[in-house]
Amino acid sequence: MVAVFGETRRAAIARELTKLFETVLDGTLATLAERVATDADQRKGEFVVILEGVGDEAEGRLAEGRRLYAKLCEHLAPSQAARLAAELSGAPRKALYQG
Repeated sequence: MVAVFGETRRAAIARELTKLFETVLDGTLATLAERVATDADQRKGEFVVILEGVGDEAEGRLAEGRRLYAKLCEHLAPSQAARLAAELSGAPRKALYQG
């Protein structure tokens, strides 16, 4: 998710809702990834992930561009994937290629 939406996108992870070990974590995707990686208990059970919506149009284009770039990189060279993702999403090519 960090690769597609960026590490600063806010989210919440709700685990084991309505059960004894229910937990809800919130923060940026980067901090959530770190917390889950360092706590084995947070990797067990059933999860609901809630992701913050896109704030503005430019951020939305960048998020879509990153999603496209990640998928295109499975089949194309990074430079080609960035060029096509930028063309399709309207996101800046440099931001996709470096991100």
